[in-house]
Amino acid sequence: MSSNQAETHSFWSRYGWLLAAVWIVFLTFPVLTIAQSALPMPARVAGYGLILAFAVIYLRSFYTYSSELGVSASGFARAWIPFLLLVLVVGATIPLLGADIISFGPFLISFAAYLLSVRSMWIVNAVVLIVSLAIAISSGPLSDYVFLLGLLVVLIVVNAVNTVLIRRSIVADDLRLDFAVLTEQERMARDVHDALGHSLTAVGLKAQLAERLLDTDIDSARAELQQIQKLTHEAMDSIRATVEGLRRTTLAEELPAIRSALDDAGITTVFIGNPLLLDPARSTALSWILREAATNVLRHAHATTAWICIGEHALSIEDDGDSLAGFKEGHGIRGMRERARLSGAAFEIGDSEHGGTKVELSW
Repeated sequence: MSSNQAETHSFWSRYGWLLAAVWIVFLTFPVLTIAQSALPMPARVAGYGLILAFAVIYLRSFYTYSSELGVSASGFARAWIPFLLLVLVVGATIPLLGADIISFGPFLISFAAYLLSVRSMWIVNAVVLIVSLAIAISSGPLSDYVFLLGLLVVLIVVNAVNTVLIRRSIVADDLRLDFAVLTEQERMARDVHDALGHSLTAVGLKAQLAERLLDTDIDSARAELQQIQKLTHEAMDSIRATVEGLRRTTLAEELPAIRSALDDAGITTVFIGNPLLLDPARSTALSWILREAATNVLRHAHATTAWICIGEHALSIEDDGDSLAGFKEGHGIRGMRERARLSGAAFEIGDSEHGGTKVELSW
C-alpha cells in the first residue's frame, strides 16, 4: 500500500462516518412534527426516543463500516441487521408521525446505497419511493410533500452515480495494484534471467577450459576452477540482490566482467568510448542490456571479435559471428527491449557490418 493509499484508508477509518452524520439534520422534520403535535407528553418522549434510536443505529452502522466506505457489489452482509432495526424503528413511529415517516426515506436510501449490495440498493430505492408516494397521495395535498419526494429522487440519482464512481475507483486501484505486482514480477524475472544467463554461460565456458587444461596445465586448470567458484558466489549474490530489489550495477562496473567472459571464450574485445559519460540513472539498465547482449554473443554467435562502442547518446555491441538470418526472438531479446523502453532508449537489433549481429541503443 502506498503512502497516499494508507492516508486515504486512515481518513476513512477515522472520519468516513461523518458523511452520514451530515444527513442527521433531516431528522429535524420528524422532531418538529412531534413537537408541533397534540400528542401527550409520554408519547412525545417516546417519539423523541425512537428518533434518537434511529440516529444512533444509523451513525453506528456507518462508523462500523467506515474503514470500508468504498462500497462493493456484494455489500456488507452484517449491515442487514442494523438496516432491519432502522425499518422497525420507522414502523414504531407510524402512530406518532403518520405520513411524516417519509422523513426517514433519505436515510434508508443512503444506507442501502453505501452499505448494502447494488441489487438491494435498487430494491430499497423502489420500495421507499413507491411507499412515500403512496403515503403522500393518500394523506392530503401532494404539494405538502413535494420537497421530501424531490429529495428522495435526487438522493437516488446522486447515490447511484456516486457509488458507481466509487466502485470504478476501487476497480481502478485494484488494477493498478495488480499491474504493479506484475511489473515487479517481470522485473525480477528479467533480472534473474540476465544474472543467471550471463554467469552460467561464463561458468560453462570456464568448466570446458578447465577440463581441457587438466591433462596439460594443472595449475591453470586449478585457477579456472577457482574462477568458477567465484562466479558461482557472484551469481548467488546477484540473485539475492535481485530478489531484494537492491541490485544497481553500473555499466562501468559491468564492463570488466563482460570483457573477461568474452576473453575466456577466445573472443577478442574491442572497446571504444567512456562509460562514465553515461547518465547514472540510465547506466544500470544499459549494463543489464549489454550483459544480455554479450551473453548472446557467447552462446550463439561463434564469433572471434566483439566491438563495444559507448557514446554519450548511444551504445552498441556487434560481432563477426553468425548473422540473425532465421533467428527467433526469445526472452532475452524481449527483456532487452523492455529495459530499453523503461530507460527511455530506442532499441535496435540487426546485422552487423562485420558479418554478425549488432545490438544498438540510442537516446
